[in-house]
Amino acid sequence: MRILVLTNLYPPHDAGTRDFRCQETTEALGRRGHTVRVLTSNHGAGTGQRDQEIERRLFLEGVHGHPPLVRFAELRNRERHNNNVLREVVAEFQPDVIHVWGLHGLSKALIYTLQRLARPTVYAVYDDWIANGIRHDPWLRWWNRPTGPILSGLWRFILELSGRRNRIDLETPTRMMPGYERLPELYGSEKDISAVQPNSISCFRFEHIYFCSYLLKGQTERAGFQVQHAAVIYPWVRAESFAASPRPQSAPLKKFLIVAPLIPESGVMTALEAWRLLRDMRINVSLSIYGWGRSDYIAKLRSFVVANQLPVEFLTLSSTQRDLVEIYRQHDVFLHTAEWDEPFAQAPFEACAAGLPVVCSRAGGIHELLRHGETAFTYTAGNAVELASRVQELQIQPALRRQVVENAQQLVFSELSESAVVDRVEQYLELAQRPATESPA
Repeated sequence: MRILVLTNLYPPHDAGTRDFRCQETTEALGRRGHTVRVLTSNHGAGTGQRDQEIERRLFLEGVHGHPPLVRFAELRNRERHNNNVLREVVAEFQPDVIHVWGLHGLSKALIYTLQRLARPTVYAVYDDWIANGIRHDPWLRWWNRPTGPILSGLWRFILELSGRRNRIDLETPTRMMPGYERLPELYGSEKDISAVQPNSISCFRFEHIYFCSYLLKGQTERAGFQVQHAAVIYPWVRAESFAASPRPQSAPLKKFLIVAPLIPESGVMTALEAWRLLRDMRINVSLSIYGWGRSDYIAKLRSFVVANQLPVEFLTLSSTQRDLVEIYRQHDVFLHTAEWDEPFAQAPFEACAAGLPVVCSRAGGIHELLRHGETAFTYTAGNAVELASRVQELQIQPALRRQVVENAQQLVFSELSESAVVDRVEQYLELAQRPATESPA
C-alpha cells in the first residue's frame, strides 16, 4: 500500500510528550513493505522539511506555542496554505489510503478537503480532537456559528450574499456542502451544544475510523458525532523491550513507581496521601515519581513530601524511552493514579510487560483491560484510603499477586504486542480500500 499519514506533530519535532504512537505505527507499517509518507506541521523545524518520507509543511495555530489567529484574512491565508499543501501532496504521492492522526492545531476543514479528494481515508483517534477540537476550530466556527460579533456577522453576510463564500469554499472549505450554513449544535451557545443528541451530527463523515478505547468512542458519540460504526484498536506496547520475569512470591514489595504527567488530574497527590496513611500504619514502602507537567503542581507535591517526611523521590531521566526499561526493573510495583477519563495510558501496560503488579484507579480507558483481581489491583479514583488498602493486600496475598501479574503479562504479549496491533491496523487500512458493497472476508 501507499499510505499518506496526516498528523499535527511527528517526532523528533513533537511537543515533549511520551506519546510516539503515530511514529511507531507508521514505521512498523514501513517495515512491512508499505510505502509511507508523512505530512505534518513545521513545528520545531523552522522553515519546514520536504523529502521522500516526511513533509513538515503545515502550519499550526493556537497550540504548542503557536499563537491563535483572530483576523479573517490571517485565518483564510492559513487555511489556503494548509489545504493547498494537502491537495498537492495527495496529487503527487497518489496514496492508496490516507491515515489521519491528531489534528489539534490544524484546521478541521482538512476533513472536508479529504472528503472531496475521494481517497480512502482512515481516522485513528487517540484524544479528543474530534469530540472537543472541532467545536473550537476558529475557521469553521467563524462561518457556521449562529451568531457572533456584529462586524464579523456583517462581513459574513456580505460574503454569502455576494456569492463569495461559494468561491472561497472551493479552495478553503467552510462546510460540507451548501445547506449547512449554520451549525448551532456545534458552534452555538452552551444551551445549543448541551442539547445535542448522540450520533446526530451529520456534517462530518468518518466512514473509516478507529478509536484507542471504547471510552473515547463513547465520548465522541455523546458529543454528537456519527461514529457508532467505529472500530476500537488498542495501542501497542513495546512489550519485548520491557519484558522481564515477575518477582518471586516471596520477594518483598518495597519500591513503588509512578510514571505520569504531573498535573492535578494525574492523582499523584492521592498517592502521597495514601503514603502518609501507610507511614502511620508503619508499612515501610518507598515511592518514586517520574513525570513532567505544571511547575506549580510539582512544587505542591514536593512541599507535601517534605512537610510529611515521606519516603518519596522525584526521578529525572536523560532518555525516557531508554531509561524507563531499567527503571521498571528497579521497582516492585507500578501505580497508575489517574483521576480523569484518560483515553488510554501506555505506562501501566509497559509495567505489566516488565512483570510488575499494577495498582490503578478505575478511571480512563485502561480499565477496559485492567480488571481487579484478574490483571491488576484497582481502587476508586481519588480514594487514598482504598489505595492504601490495595498496597496492604499486595503484601499479604502473594499467590493472587503472582497470578494477576502472569495474566497481565500474557494480555500484553498476546493482545498489545506490535505484531498483534499492527496486524489490526493494516487490515483496517486494507478494508478501507474495498468498495462499499464488498464485505470483509
